[in-house]
Amino acid sequence: MNILLSLPLLIKKNTMEQIETPLTTILIPVCLILFTYNVININAERIEKAASDKALAEQNILDEARQLLIDARTLDVTVKHDNDPETNTIAVVLSASSSYDNENDDMEYYWKQISGTNVADVRESSKEPVLNFDAKAGDYGFQLTITDNYGASCVDTVLVNVDPEPNSCPVVIIKK
Repeated sequence: MNILLSLPLLIKKNTMEQIETPLTTILIPVCLILFTYNVININAERIEKAASDKALAEQNILDEARQLLIDARTLDVTVKHDNDPETNTIAVVLSASSSYDNENDDMEYYWKQISGTNVADVRESSKEPVLNFDAKAGDYGFQLTITDNYGASCVDTVLVNVDPEPNSCPVVIIKK
């Protein structure tokens, strides 16, 4: 009886050994392939995220540099409070008098208003490096082209931001 009871276990053991070897031969490479695929995907995601972060950082640097350039080219002024609501302009002077030509050639100045309400009396050309105008609150843009007598030209732009005359409401005090 003992032999008859142990026979199914012996058959089961032999069958398992027969199945285990080919199954192991198949499962180990499949597991290795899945593991490798997962590692490659993780690395690809890391590389993609690093590239995205780098692109975002570069864009932020460009945006900051652009803003610094705009700030460096912007003149901010405010209409002075003078107790007269009828006066709402400020005299603005743009000067290119520090400009120079390396060969000391004569220069002509071409001012052009490129944005904002027309405020400047811009001449065709001038020997004067200064542009004067009265401005109301608003934003104005001007382009200056300087040309020497050989025809070499350089261009620059300035933005003018005029803030309105500051005013606050009166302080109300009621005595009882």
